[in-house]
Amino acid sequence: MRQRIRARRAQGERGAALVEAALVLPLLLLVVFGIVEFGATYSNYLGLRDGVRQATRSGVVNNLGPTSTCTLTGAAGAPTPMKQLMCLTKRETGLDESLVRVKIMSADPSFAGAGTFAKNDALIVCAQMPTKGVTGLISPILSGKALRTKVAMRIESGDLAGTAVAEDPPPGQDWAWCDTSEVGR
Repeated sequence: MRQRIRARRAQGERGAALVEAALVLPLLLLVVFGIVEFGATYSNYLGLRDGVRQATRSGVVNNLGPTSTCTLTGAAGAPTPMKQLMCLTKRETGLDESLVRVKIMSADPSFAGAGTFAKNDALIVCAQMPTKGVTGLISPILSGKALRTKVAMRIESGDLAGTAVAEDPPPGQDWAWCDTSEVGR
């Protein structure tokens, strides 16, 4: 008799455990996939930020390395040193170069966009790339958003010949955020 009661109770508990699992599992999966998405997006942001910082540093010491080429969207007519700096920026990020877009400018308000970045001018390099989901679960939240970063440094050695130049921004984005605000003069 006792065994029958225990067996019934065990079957009822198994059913309760199944209901609990059915309620908790979707929340657990949402948290786990959210952590994966956040980690991947944050890793991309750190790569973008570090790559722009490294490339800007190379630009201010006028050490752009060997001439290299990359696909520049809407900036094909840029002077060679600016193309080199843009390609270096894309390469240094370690991300998909076709997604990364770069803008180079000066913080000097009198800089008309043409000429030479001279010693002590502030070189500003901005980059952005669209976010993309890894798991697909949180992709609707990330869709239409972009990772953005801006680095400004003073030119230390030599002049950097070129003009202010920008690639076309990713679809649905603009360069309005990449300005001379928050840049020490």
